[in-house]
Amino acid sequence: MKFIFFVLLSMNVEAGLLDFLHIEQANSAYQKQDYEAAAEKFSDIDNDAAHLNQANSLYKQGLYEQALEQYQSVKDKELDFNRLYNMGNTYAKLQKIDEAIDSYKAALKLKQDEDAAFNLAMLKQQKAKRKKNRKTKKDTDKKQKKNGKKKRQQQNNKNNKKNGKKLKNKKDGKKLKDKKNGKKLKNKKDGKKLKDKKDGKKRKKDGKKEQRQQKKKLDAIKQQRWEKSLNKNLRTLLIPLNQQNNKNNDDNKKNLW
Repeated sequence: MKFIFFVLLSMNVEAGLLDFLHIEQANSAYQKQDYEAAAEKFSDIDNDAAHLNQANSLYKQGLYEQALEQYQSVKDKELDFNRLYNMGNTYAKLQKIDEAIDSYKAALKLKQDEDAAFNLAMLKQQKAKRKKNRKTKKDTDKKQKKNGKKKRQQQNNKNNKKNGKKLKNKKDGKKLKDKKNGKKLKNKKDGKKLKDKKDGKKRKKDGKKEQRQQKKKLDAIKQQRWEKSLNKNLRTLLIPLNQQNNKNNDDNKKNLW
């Protein structure tokens, strides 16, 4: 998370002792990772930067919907990049890929940023992968439906042929019985060949299935690592206790942890 030292720019110079107390407590709670207390303290400060920090505190608790609502309440144009970037992270956590992509794109129009560009690329890959998976599933369902119909037709043909043979066998008597026994032996051999063929196909299919499972496992690990990085790369503003401190840190937009 990126924590920047400027918020009192919009505060009245006559801010009372209580305001400074809230600022100190909010900053301290956030740095100690007590995000529940930080969210409460930031809510006592009527300032857009404090609202951004409150949203970040909610985000850190996993309260993404509430965090998103707070991000959307920030109106200060100087905070647009931070707001849009953090909204991108939040939408990504909520699995709202299109909204996350739009947020990162808007943020990058304001400022070039390595993290935002990386997250945007990751989300585009995810979107393309989802589209491909949907198409694959659709094609598979269609193929299974077609195969099912073909299998039923083959079974019907087989049954009809079998019924015809029964009638002929009844007429031919012993001759057909001997012939049938010969076919039975042949069918047994053919059945073994067919079974061996099916077993071979099954082994090949199982091998491909194992490869797909391995790939899915690696993709899942990559996805987990990226999602974990979303928690670290927020833009956050640490509120200073006086305007002089603010001047010294107004342009300091570096990750402090």
